[in-house]
Amino acid sequence: MDRDAGAAGPAPGDHLRERASFRYLSRTWIPVVCVPRADDLAELELSAVRVVLYPGNAGKNVHMLRVAEAKHVFIGHGDSDKLASSNRVSKVYDEIWVAGRAGRDRYQRVRHAISDSAIVEVGRPQLSPVRLHAGHTPGPLHVVLYAPTWEGWSDDDCHTSLIPMGVPLIEKLLAQNVRIIYKPHPLTGKRSAEAATADRAIRELLRADNERRGAAEAQAAVAAARPRLREIRARLDELAGRHGGDDAAQLREARVPDRAGETEWQQLRSEWHRLFWESSGPLCHHVITGQLPSLYDCFNQADMLISDVSSVVADFVASLKPYVLTNARDLPDAAFRAAYTTAGGAYLLDRACTRLPDILTAIRSPHPDPMAPARRTLKDYVLGPDHPTPMERFNAAVNALAQKAITEESQRSSDVAA
Repeated sequence: MDRDAGAAGPAPGDHLRERASFRYLSRTWIPVVCVPRADDLAELELSAVRVVLYPGNAGKNVHMLRVAEAKHVFIGHGDSDKLASSNRVSKVYDEIWVAGRAGRDRYQRVRHAISDSAIVEVGRPQLSPVRLHAGHTPGPLHVVLYAPTWEGWSDDDCHTSLIPMGVPLIEKLLAQNVRIIYKPHPLTGKRSAEAATADRAIRELLRADNERRGAAEAQAAVAAARPRLREIRARLDELAGRHGGDDAAQLREARVPDRAGETEWQQLRSEWHRLFWESSGPLCHHVITGQLPSLYDCFNQADMLISDVSSVVADFVASLKPYVLTNARDLPDAAFRAAYTTAGGAYLLDRACTRLPDILTAIRSPHPDPMAPARRTLKDYVLGPDHPTPMERFNAAVNALAQKAITEESQRSSDVAA
């Protein structure tokens, strides 16, 4: 997906290359066009486009990179210690936008690849819904969000804890009498049968423990809330522009919702999340696989996160809540922290999960949570300062680059005329 924006010229818009992506696009004010074929894209008149934002290093990006009049920016779809967040391929873009200083330093470690002047720190505007630890009200049980990453495209990229330690981790968590929110990566099990097997085993463990906890009452409450939840989802789809008809029909309507529905949209989303969590009660575990509840709302429900090296961890840092990184290869702590920036504020969990009871004890009140100061320092390093706000910095970066594109195009025209 490419996202075009500019301070001048035509209105910004979303440009999708895969029709499947369109089905997951949420509410947006900007026009949307889906152009799967490179030949069709080449026929579009795009000389007035000033800035193109790329959330991934997809092969089809080259079809848009041909637009010489525009400035091309890699923004990624998360900020993590994985290779994708410091890929040499990113050198093809005019600029690379990262959240904070950690992103800049990550690229600088890729020697002779990325110029420091091409890196711009813009923060993470999308993290505004994440509530701070200080505003969190604990429930009767400690809530642990387990959000493992997926197995990757090859074994060399396998960062997931699911295969080596996911099942025993859940078993040991259940023995500690906590409430678990399990949110696997959407691609979990798509490549690895082992990951799929572990995923199924974890779901069964949580289902069985819910039964043990007397889930009948909770199930009745969930069933009672389900009609209203469906009603809200239907209205949210309507407000998001997901009208009847096929994708082509929806695209013709440009997916630009009525701005007057913004208040209703926000109120309905809040009501949906409130009903979802309250109807199941404070004791039941959850397996989260859909778009709702959102990842960030899961953050807000949790007292702590257990995850792998991924952008989920960097985003969770915004909450200042305790988090645990899985060290499935049992690297020495110092080596692990040196290899992964986000480990700087993390508790590290060994493959056998022997440290888990001590970690839970350390972060539960009234204990002092010894990693809290490190998390505060890491937040600024990974995500940047709170002021100016990330949204202000992001908008300023877009406008500055758009103006640069306009100035350079004007200069080129003057040179030709001369």
